[in-house]
Amino acid sequence: MSFNRLDLNLLHVFNAIYHTRSVTVAASNLHLTQPAVSKQLNRLRELLNDPLFVRTNEGMAPTPRAEALAGPIHRALSEVHHAIERQLGFDPLTSDRTFRIYLNDLGQMVFLPKLLDLIAREAPSVNIHTVQVPPSRMRGVALESGDVDLAVGYFDDFEGSIHQQVLFEEHYVGMVRANHPTIRERLSFEQFLATPHLVYQPSGGGHSSQESVVDKAFWSAGVERRVAVRVAHTMGVTSIVSHTDLLVVVPHRLALACVALVDVNVLELPIEIPRFSIAQYWHDRFHADPANRWLRSVFSRLYGSASSPVARFAPRALDVSN
Repeated sequence: MSFNRLDLNLLHVFNAIYHTRSVTVAASNLHLTQPAVSKQLNRLRELLNDPLFVRTNEGMAPTPRAEALAGPIHRALSEVHHAIERQLGFDPLTSDRTFRIYLNDLGQMVFLPKLLDLIAREAPSVNIHTVQVPPSRMRGVALESGDVDLAVGYFDDFEGSIHQQVLFEEHYVGMVRANHPTIRERLSFEQFLATPHLVYQPSGGGHSSQESVVDKAFWSAGVERRVAVRVAHTMGVTSIVSHTDLLVVVPHRLALACVALVDVNVLELPIEIPRFSIAQYWHDRFHADPANRWLRSVFSRLYGSASSPVARFAPRALDVSN
């Protein structure tokens, strides 16, 4: 292959298909027709002498060569994009930038409605993609490479040179269905111990500490806790609580979002669970990047305090033993 024959647009097509696993969705994201994207994919296949993507029941699966190229291509495109934006500045009104954000489903339920409303008014061509939160040692890697622009939520820790800004403090509450047979407008400690629990424990966050406090309360009272159901997604919380007699302990803002969807009661807890911080995190590489700064300012305006300080984590070597 002659590198001089390689059109930068072909790499954009490759990157879009790799991340969407679909020629149709990639074409929509690139504002091209499906035949045009298919034609460019065929050109790239010919240049690289590899099929690159193979149609399966789960979409366009990348070949080993495509997997090997995906990371370098994405980073190269990101570097070019960021270099141009640093020179020209970032204009939200005209930018068609796609931001990738670590948000679990709780975060999506709490943050996305207001965020998307603001973006529709101030940055109508900007796109938001949420990314499933991976194991802790991979989070900092994705923020450093630019594969993910921002992480927002409640996290145990990040590896690497990461900045953090607390947006707000959050606390836990209890939630049961309306017309619960034993729990009305107040939740006593005896009711807390006697009622079967639904446990909401999303992956990738720091909510396991809350569960340890609840378990300790049962242990101190000499009562065995019955966890009838354990879920990792907010849709499970809303549907199960509204149709059963289970009690769930959840963050206050999630409870308020549930109230808007189903008929439930939100109650103060009879035990003390420490409050926790909801923050946004970004890598030092992109601290001065105009686009990243704009995205952070959006979250800060919508959910933060003007006096919230920015903390910077010291770089640390990755622990790859786990």
